[in-house]
Amino acid sequence: MASVMDARRAALEAEYGRRINLAMDYVRANLDGDLSVVAIARAALFSPYHFHRLFTAMTGETLFDHVRRVRLEKAAASLMYDEGRSVTDIALDCGFGSSATFARAFRAHFGMSASEWRRRKASKESKERKTKRKPGKAPRGPLGYSGGRQRSTPHQRRCGMKVEVRELPPYRVAYVRSRRGYDQEAIHEAYETLFRWAGPRGLCCPQAKVIGASYDNPEITPAARCRYDACITIGADVNAEGPVSVKEFPGGRYAVYRWRGRPQDIGPVFGSLMGEWFPSSGYQPGDSPCLEFYHGDPDADPKGEATVDICMPVKPL
Repeated sequence: MASVMDARRAALEAEYGRRINLAMDYVRANLDGDLSVVAIARAALFSPYHFHRLFTAMTGETLFDHVRRVRLEKAAASLMYDEGRSVTDIALDCGFGSSATFARAFRAHFGMSASEWRRRKASKESKERKTKRKPGKAPRGPLGYSGGRQRSTPHQRRCGMKVEVRELPPYRVAYVRSRRGYDQEAIHEAYETLFRWAGPRGLCCPQAKVIGASYDNPEITPAARCRYDACITIGADVNAEGPVSVKEFPGGRYAVYRWRGRPQDIGPVFGSLMGEWFPSSGYQPGDSPCLEFYHGDPDADPKGEATVDICMPVKPL
């Protein structure tokens, strides 16, 4: 009897987690839209009456704090990588009612003004370029990318990376969210949970695509709040249950770079795309998550490697 009760409790907790994920996804997709408690609760299939308290209990931050943080983090990324837009335009695009409201919130969250944030980024890149030009020296610090897992590399005029810009179709996916952001062990656990669900249902077929989706930049977002989804494509007739949720990635234009290596070493590749390819491409990063399409199982490879199509959303500069 106890085991039955434990299984039921686990199933209920998984369903609550799935619905909270729906709420978080809705917030990110509607930063300049209706983010009232009623709208978010409806997207998460909860009654709005106690939703605010439930969200806080499940995530550790209030709904208001979550919405404000995600808006500010999107604004911070835009300030860093969309230098042609004014601070006011970015503030309004991220859902702030006025530049004054945005200015107060940004300073309170990041400890500096939006203009200072942008200048520091530009000053840092300038110093890194000068360091790179000195013989025998290279920029210090980890590589990375905006909207993903690491920081950006300095701009380079030439890029030897073979990147193809493609239109990707929409993908309906089943997914399990990593419990600890970009922690490799947590990501591995998410994939294992996903495959334990998908395998018995016949979804791990040759036609299925295994996708990793990363949403946040740890230079901006606290590590504990970064999001990573382990995904597998599914048909329209497949429904989520247990620890698994369902979503759809919209189609659109992506920069696609094929890479082979260990999944834990993928971060610097995003950095090379940001620092080498983007500055001379005529594009800037888009607003959708970065996708990793895996070809082959790294656990089955002697070196733990896989071939990965790294896909970064793009829009005209």
